[in-house]
Amino acid sequence: MKKKVLYVAAVLTALLFIWLGKEDNKPLVLKGTDLNQTAGISDYTGLIAIDESAAYFGMFAYTDDYVLNKGTYTIRPEYSNTSSDNIIEVWDNGTKVAQWSLESTDGEKTTRDYTFTLDKDSQQLHIRIYYQGVGSLILNTMSLVPHGAFYQDAPYLMVLVILLAVSGIFLASYEKKHPSSRERKVTFLILAGLCLYSSMPLFIQSFAQADDVCYHLLRIEGLKDGMLDGQFPVVIFPEALAGNGYLNSMYPYLFLYIPAFLRLLGVSLALSYKTLIFLANIATVAVIYKVLKSMTPSRYACILGTALYILLPYRFTNIYARGALGETLALTFLPLIIGGFYHVLMADKKKWPWLVIGFTGVIESHVLSTAAMAVIFSVCCLLFIRDLLRDKRWLEMVKAAGLTVLLNLWFLVPFLYFFLKENLYQKALDWSGFSEYSINASFLADTFHTNDYRFLSLGLPVLGCAGVCVLKLVCEKTEEKNGKRDKFLTYLFGGACVLTFLVTGYFGSKTLKELIPAIEPVLRTIQFPWRLLAPAGILFIFAGVIWLSESVVLKPYRNLVFAFLVGVNLLTCLNQPYNQNNFAYKDYDDTTTVGHQDKIIGIPKSDATVIYPYEWRIDALMDDKLTSDLQLSDAEKVTVETYVKEGTHATFTYRTSEEGQYVDFPLQKYLGFAAADENGKELEITYGNNYRIRAMLTGDGQSHTVSVRYRQPVIFRLSQAVSLLTLLFCIALAAKKRRRR
Repeated sequence: MKKKVLYVAAVLTALLFIWLGKEDNKPLVLKGTDLNQTAGISDYTGLIAIDESAAYFGMFAYTDDYVLNKGTYTIRPEYSNTSSDNIIEVWDNGTKVAQWSLESTDGEKTTRDYTFTLDKDSQQLHIRIYYQGVGSLILNTMSLVPHGAFYQDAPYLMVLVILLAVSGIFLASYEKKHPSSRERKVTFLILAGLCLYSSMPLFIQSFAQADDVCYHLLRIEGLKDGMLDGQFPVVIFPEALAGNGYLNSMYPYLFLYIPAFLRLLGVSLALSYKTLIFLANIATVAVIYKVLKSMTPSRYACILGTALYILLPYRFTNIYARGALGETLALTFLPLIIGGFYHVLMADKKKWPWLVIGFTGVIESHVLSTAAMAVIFSVCCLLFIRDLLRDKRWLEMVKAAGLTVLLNLWFLVPFLYFFLKENLYQKALDWSGFSEYSINASFLADTFHTNDYRFLSLGLPVLGCAGVCVLKLVCEKTEEKNGKRDKFLTYLFGGACVLTFLVTGYFGSKTLKELIPAIEPVLRTIQFPWRLLAPAGILFIFAGVIWLSESVVLKPYRNLVFAFLVGVNLLTCLNQPYNQNNFAYKDYDDTTTVGHQDKIIGIPKSDATVIYPYEWRIDALMDDKLTSDLQLSDAEKVTVETYVKEGTHATFTYRTSEEGQYVDFPLQKYLGFAAADENGKELEITYGNNYRIRAMLTGDGQSHTVSVRYRQPVIFRLSQAVSLLTLLFCIALAAKKRRRR
């Protein structure tokens, strides 16, 4: 009874502390110097100021772009102003939402409230202050106050705590009926510790940015907006590029629905993204431990392999430095592909569904990783062709390949459809830095430094696994019972060596391209050689840890080697440099943590960042050509009666007495858009200015309506139906087999 009381007390205490730390509805308070200032002066107190001596008029200061949920907000500046001509404006996604005159205070410091309402969620809202060149203007602070809450992180965390508590109760009840061994409990705690330790960089108040994180955050927002637009699956991001839309189908996005659904529930973009990474860490630990356990009885090897993989330096680079979300998610499923091929070729061929799950996970995460694993194991099948033909094991391979294709048709069909048929800009993909970014071999051992998490290396522990493999092949004989498995591990080791060589500068890719021009498209597709570090690392780990656990030569030193490899690898997580992010509050007088603003900013913008890549726009539509306005052929000859645009849907009612007039809608003309008149009759649409949707108008002087909407092609719906039916069939088959057991 006492334990139950303490358990409940611990849960309630956790809920209390979450509530006490709740910042969801706290105003965002910015000092003047926190704004981006274009003119005037500032001082150490945080105020910014401008007067007539600056000989300037125009935009004086503006905020960062904010991600805000629809609702009502109040801007509360603390300022002094000697003129009523100055202006404060709110802009969202290239459109002015609200404007007010900044009231004169006759030079006295005061606060004023300016309230506005957002009818839809915003990705790029910012506030501008204009100085008109008369009098003086001093801005001390500016507050953004929600009429409700900015986000729902505290309730979300409280629900998670309750779910964990309930799960703990069920596990305790199950443990009483089915007691686990102490060894199993220790293993579970070690694996749980690895999940938490690998996620330590996530547990900061602020949101750490990385190279490509901004784009993935926008993809999450795009999925959320697309679902609100009525699309599922989401093909077009409706609010992207000033509402002109952006194609989603060219990058895998299945797992991004997890944070997108959290965004629909009001969870902040930052916490939604962190949740996805944390879940990926948990899944990675579970998957690689399960696969290793199927290949070796050694608990020692399974734990060591799991620790080395989850803390692989390049994996940390992908998550915390490069922001390579696709590669990170793909790394979760690579062990299943390795284990699947091993069992189909050498061991339990009934485990062929592992190949389906593994390749499906990689396909839905990262296309290049899919291609890399397909090449690696196509060669494997050729080398082990005798084993493949034995006992009709090739049949399992065919079943796995067919089922994988059927399950992923819903993504593959739109991907290929747009890639082959749409007028997409793809020249950006032609750039390759394979030669320029080849790595010095000495850098492959990099495991720890005090800069950041940018490792373009395998790390010393993984190279240690490679050393174990060399020792095994040179100094030890293969036991007959492990003969087939050791052949497979030898292939993994050889493949890892080849991949590692390709990463280094010793691989003369420049010369090779001159000698064999056909290889250039391959290198251009890979772009960066360091992408091969992920498959190389996992291949070394699989071969190394299994052989280490069975090594006769290293048996006396096994515990020492284990401690060294794991101990050094643990250093990977400790590379966060000392900076302001070490503290919860930026300044001593701040009222909210640094994380509060980061949750609202969400998506950083800078001149050096291409938020929406050019390659999947229609023929490289440039940002300076974007407009959210309707464009008419001749505004004097066409009368606009009504115009409404919501996401990918637009309705335009007009009158014109002249044939040949047209309207350009602010939507990129991707395949799938259609237009109809007021009677439902389909209208022809063509490319307008800057590749927007153009519809011709009826010049009979009567009132007419043009409605534009995105309609997924029939082939998309058919592919989705096939994938769904295949999934349901697999679930039913698995349930039937489970009942039989």
